[in-house]
Amino acid sequence: MNDIIDPSARQVQPEGLSLAIVVVSLLCLFFSILAVAGRTYVRLDDGLFGLDDGLVVIGTLAYAADVGIAVYAAHVGVGTVNAKLNAWMMEEAPKFFTVWILVYVISLATLKSSICVTLLRIGSAKDSLRIAVRVLLAITWASFTVTFVGVLLYCRPIEANWDVSLILEGKGSCADTKVMIGLSHTATASTLLTDLGCVVLPGMILWNIQMERRAKLSVFALLSFASLASIMTICRAPFISHYATPQEDLMYWVGHIVLFSTIETAIACIASSVPMIRLFFVRTRAPGLSGGKSPEPFNASSSIITFGSMPLDRVGKSKGMFRNPTDQGRSYASAHAKGDWERLQDAASDKDLLEDHGSSKQAKGIRADYTYSVELSHSPKHATGFLDGNGK
Repeated sequence: MNDIIDPSARQVQPEGLSLAIVVVSLLCLFFSILAVAGRTYVRLDDGLFGLDDGLVVIGTLAYAADVGIAVYAAHVGVGTVNAKLNAWMMEEAPKFFTVWILVYVISLATLKSSICVTLLRIGSAKDSLRIAVRVLLAITWASFTVTFVGVLLYCRPIEANWDVSLILEGKGSCADTKVMIGLSHTATASTLLTDLGCVVLPGMILWNIQMERRAKLSVFALLSFASLASIMTICRAPFISHYATPQEDLMYWVGHIVLFSTIETAIACIASSVPMIRLFFVRTRAPGLSGGKSPEPFNASSSIITFGSMPLDRVGKSKGMFRNPTDQGRSYASAHAKGDWERLQDAASDKDLLEDHGSSKQAKGIRADYTYSVELSHSPKHATGFLDGNGK
């Protein structure tokens, strides 16, 4: 410890790494709150606020607390070398770093759970996908439990994490530093595994969906955006080894862990809200899509309604239906057709079908002569509407 440091000082002027922690953490929190607020507004406006949305809100609140702790920790020594800290700071910095870890794992586990619940809702039609998502959820909370309990029990009493005098006087003890390194690497590995799952599962969900390739790529990018957090996980991994040498500017080195972990959590907040943010901006640019004051008159006889092409508040009063096609238990559509169907091959054109209509040549497209009725229903509590007609 440098002798010129005022022993009565209670904070250090952030600079370098500690300043980066303060600035980046506050910026990340700002954008995270904006993203989650936009998501919450859209979901509440549609009356579709669900479990995954609630988990995002809880995770963001925990993240806000985590950022506050990180900013304070940066002012008392986290991200600063030992030579610039006095005795009080040498004790205060590890105390709030320990608290920061406990709040961080709560926030990250909650946000990861929200993403998993969203994937579970989207892919619930397939047993294999449901099992895969539940495995991800189990890994997420198993990692949380191991890390949270491990940090609490690393030193007994927990105050021994920062009060060295307890150990010197025989009033406390801490496990070997290899235990903390093992806990950190376990958390890192589970995080990378769940991030990988957040990339693979959306691809599995979209694989057999009949959708244009460009649209598929767009949806896939939105659903797997959270995997970018794994980059931050990889960046912080090399600094875990410094737990083995706690006397060699440990608070400076763990400052890197705080910085990258803060960005990682912000990515999770924003990524889980990107689809709803996109919908929010679409509605802002096109007020008629969200029940504007002067929507264009709707003529059922001259318009075609396809799944998701027109909000039902343009047709009836069932606001919120088909606003989010991933929702289940809220909106339903069923079509009944009579006639013979011929399967359309991928990327096939209906040109040959039109040319060869009525001939014996095997059509390459899909063709059906049928009468149809489309039933749109919200839930047992809502009325059901019918559109009937003849089509080809």
